[in-house]
Amino acid sequence: MKSKLLYIILLTYSLIYSQSAPIIIDGVFDDWTSDLTTFTDLNETIEGIDFLEIQVTNDSEFLFIKIKANSEFDLTDNQISHELGIFIDTDNDTSTGFNIQQGYGTEIGILFTELFAHYNVIPYSQVGFTDIKLRAAPTVTSDEFEIAIARDVIPDGINPLFSHSTIKILLKNENNFDKIPNVGSVFTYIFDETPVEPYTPININKSDASHIRILAYNTLLNGLLDSNRIDDFENIIKVLNPDIVGFIESADTSEPYVKSLFDTWIPLGNMDGWYVEKHGGEVTVSKWEIIQRWDGLTRQFPVLIDLPNSYGTDLLFTNAHLSCCGADVDRQDQVDQYAAFILDAKSIGGDITLPENTPFVYGGDLNLVGFSQQLKTLKTGDIQDTASYGQGAPLDWDDSDLTEENCIQTDIRMGYTWRSDGQVFPPGKLDFIIFSDYTLIAEKSFVLQTEIMSNIRLSLYDLNQMNTSNASDHFPVVTDFSINQTLEIKNANNLITKIFPNPTSGNIYINLGKKYRKINAKIFDVFGKEVDNFYHYNASDFDFEIDFAYGVYFIELILDDKFRAVTKIIKI
Repeated sequence: MKSKLLYIILLTYSLIYSQSAPIIIDGVFDDWTSDLTTFTDLNETIEGIDFLEIQVTNDSEFLFIKIKANSEFDLTDNQISHELGIFIDTDNDTSTGFNIQQGYGTEIGILFTELFAHYNVIPYSQVGFTDIKLRAAPTVTSDEFEIAIARDVIPDGINPLFSHSTIKILLKNENNFDKIPNVGSVFTYIFDETPVEPYTPININKSDASHIRILAYNTLLNGLLDSNRIDDFENIIKVLNPDIVGFIESADTSEPYVKSLFDTWIPLGNMDGWYVEKHGGEVTVSKWEIIQRWDGLTRQFPVLIDLPNSYGTDLLFTNAHLSCCGADVDRQDQVDQYAAFILDAKSIGGDITLPENTPFVYGGDLNLVGFSQQLKTLKTGDIQDTASYGQGAPLDWDDSDLTEENCIQTDIRMGYTWRSDGQVFPPGKLDFIIFSDYTLIAEKSFVLQTEIMSNIRLSLYDLNQMNTSNASDHFPVVTDFSINQTLEIKNANNLITKIFPNPTSGNIYINLGKKYRKINAKIFDVFGKEVDNFYHYNASDFDFEIDFAYGVYFIELILDDKFRAVTKIIKI
């Protein structure tokens, strides 16, 4: 009797009165404010992953848990050694469930690297992440993760998961026996039933007809060829009405076939119709002409799209499907390739030369489920294999990082783009849109999952509830862009109306179509070395002699210090 009394006295309870909050599971964390329920671990010296803090909140549908560690790890993988478990006493009763630690009788023990949960009720069972509607972000290594667990689930089909308004939570790393809270303390949380602000569904339609709508979509094993799925794809594509599409997993899908689909689904009313180019399993579709393509990148397909003159520029779109699953080395090599490609595009010569401030977008199923360095390289240009691809550098035109657009689901506070309830992994963000925010403004973005839309919303857009799950296990990811009109020097390739002869053995004639007060012309060889320069004043056309060795050159024109154009010329 004395020992039991001593146990009760020594056990410290942290009874936390909660605050509900509208959390978005997107791996961004800016909605986890400091006033939310927080349990901070004591200072301690631990080898390996040391968990520092738990935050907890809820809304009417989910329990939300955010964890913070001292260094990066992968939540559902053991590349960086850990054995994280979240154990919850869901009925606030120490006499039921599993005695994981003093003061806890845990009904659910979620083992992330094992990809299942112990359900310690009668009868005991193992349940999957789907059974508890577990959602987590990010899918790459991080020192922070946010997790959602549905409140109304019955994991085994018999016993509801949460049977009490008060629960107790324990975080434990079996790899080094780190715990939050430590032995002798209990972290108790009380659900707050105060309603949170309702989620405002995203209007699927463009806000402005001039916005450039880009769609990234994994068709799941040539889905456009599947007679059982093609009607779903048709319905989705017609509703989304994109301008540019990057399909992946479409290796057997031919260019003429895809063009015929789009010319039928969304007729453009002109003689040419839609343009389609293919590289391996990547198929890119555009309502505007694709004027150049590059095939040298692995599982990445850049094309230059001739936007209408009203945009004042072309657009570089790269359709990507990086290597899957545990292929971190291959993925890093691929993103290193892309970073080197963009750095090449920003300088004269090499494989690609773009006019300054040409907008560019990178999108697709990137399979980012390992080290975060791959995403870091895509955004910052931090090349890892410098021996093969050169020194990295910032990728945007103003030498800043690129922007990862945070595409959220249209109808729920979730950012996942892949979901397959028959697999052991929880839904995750695998599909990305990354872009030059110096040249482009993301006006609207979203992920479309018809299964979670209300009947009213489905009817509004003439969608069917099972459209997206029937079509693919990936959801369509959409971003609408406008061109940044405040750039100091605008692209002007479309201002050159004539250039001939090209190739030439003598003189080249250039007609700009209108008179410019000042024209500054420079000639570069393929290595970026300037070989000639000259000025013209108050002119609309001019010619110059190719008085140097045979080969390929680039002429750069700066017009009235406002516009820039780069054109390739060939001396024969």
